[in-house]
Amino acid sequence: MIPSSNTFTHQLIEQNIKIGDLVLDGTTANGVNTRFLATRVGNEGHVLSYATTKDNANAAAASLFMSGLSERVTLLGHQITPQLRTDMGERKQISVAIFDYSSDTENTHDQPSNLIDQISLVLPKLTHGGLLITKFNATPEDWLDYLSELIPEDFSQANYTTSTTQTFIIERI
Repeated sequence: MIPSSNTFTHQLIEQNIKIGDLVLDGTTANGVNTRFLATRVGNEGHVLSYATTKDNANAAAASLFMSGLSERVTLLGHQITPQLRTDMGERKQISVAIFDYSSDTENTHDQPSNLIDQISLVLPKLTHGGLLITKFNATPEDWLDYLSELIPEDFSQANYTTSTTQTFIIERI
């Protein structure tokens, strides 16, 4: 059986997160990835989750509260900006970051025009061996151009494609 993009992504994340890690959900959307990440980082870890709409933030906050995971997550009501270092607090590096613009999170139409800028802020904050995962139902043309410019000595790349979703994985070497 071929795994769905969501199953594939969650298995990959599960293999790479350790208890105590700092992880990032760049697209809170329906909160499914934020909750999943929060269950994996343990009480010592933390999730930064960026919600760009009030509805997404409220839905995620309620879900996290009901799941008992609120203490593990900082919900931020804005996109990723150069203030990322401030958002990270005392933690210096991120082990996993996800930007999910797929139907898995009901977020196919919320892709910002400055996605590449946001990715460029996150990539240098990844740990060595850290992963940045993006998911699209329709892959933006500038995304493929961006990937082609990454230095192979610094970043390894892979992708996983299902009938509806393309998942791109960037690993910091």
